[in-house]
Amino acid sequence: MKTYNDNILVSIGIPFYNTEKYLKLAILSVLKQSYTNWELILMNDGSTDNSVAIAEEFANSDSRITLHNDGVNKGLPTRLNQLSQLANGQFYARMDGDDLMRPERIETQLEYLLKNPEVDLVGTGLVAIDKDNNIIGIRKGTTNDNKKYTIHDLIHKGWCVHPTIMGKASWFKEHQYDEQLTRTEDFDLWVRTIGQSTFTKMQYLGIYYREESALSLKKYIVSTKQALRLYWKNKSIIGGINTFIISVKKVLKFLVYIVFNYTGLMPIIVKKRSEEMKATDINFHQSIIKSIISDNTNS
Repeated sequence: MKTYNDNILVSIGIPFYNTEKYLKLAILSVLKQSYTNWELILMNDGSTDNSVAIAEEFANSDSRITLHNDGVNKGLPTRLNQLSQLANGQFYARMDGDDLMRPERIETQLEYLLKNPEVDLVGTGLVAIDKDNNIIGIRKGTTNDNKKYTIHDLIHKGWCVHPTIMGKASWFKEHQYDEQLTRTEDFDLWVRTIGQSTFTKMQYLGIYYREESALSLKKYIVSTKQALRLYWKNKSIIGGINTFIISVKKVLKFLVYIVFNYTGLMPIIVKKRSEEMKATDINFHQSIIKSIISDNTNS
C-alpha cells in the first residue's frame, strides 16, 4: 500500500463522555496508525470521571493531539458538529472513545478516497469486541461491495456503523447533525444528505467496535421515539409506503426488545448482531488488539 506522508492532513475526531476505562486504548490505536500525518481532536462532553486527565496527558505529550474541554454536557450531536468545524485536515475520520482503530485504518480509507474523488464518505466493516477486548464476531452487513448507496439501501439494509466513517472534511462542515436527536443523529444525517452525496463502504474491517452489551430500557425508548420521528420528518425523501413499513418494523423490534429484556434473553440479541469468525481470523485480530493495548509508554 502506498503511504501518503506529508501532503495530506487527516483530522480524527473523538468525542468522549466518562470513558476512562477505554479512552487511553482508543488514543493508543490512533498513535499506532501507519499513516502519521494526522491531527487528533479530543472533545470532552462534561465527563465526571478521569477521562479528561487521560486526554490531557496525551495532549501534553504529542503536538498532533488537542483537547477541547468546556466542562459541560451538551450531548453527542453537538460535539460532533463542533469537531467537524475544528477539523483542519482535508479529510475527517470519525471515532468513538471506547473503540480501537486497526493500524492501517486511516491509510486504507485515505487511499480509497484519493482514488475515488467522487466519494464523499466511505465506511468500513468492523470487528465487534466486548468490554474486555475479546472478539465477538463481525457485525452483520459489513461485507457489501463498494457500490454507491441509495436511499433504498439505507432504509432497508443499512449502511455503516457511525465510527467507521471517513470522508471529505468539507462535507462534514457543510452538513450538520440534528442536535435534538441524541440517539439517531447519524441515520438522520444520512437520510437528509444521501440524495446529494456519494456514500460507499469497503469490505476492509477498519475498527474494533465496542459492542453495547445491554442498552438500557430508557435509552431504547428514546432511540425508538427519535427513529419514528425522523422517519416521518423525512417522509418526502423516504417515501410514504417505505416510511410506514420501516415504522412498523421499528415498533415490532421495540416489542421484541421489551420481551427479551424482561426475560433475561438480551445476550441472544447481542450475539445475533455479529457473524461468527473463523478461529484463525479471531487469533489474527486478537493479536492486533493485544499489540495496541500492550503499549504502556503513556501510563
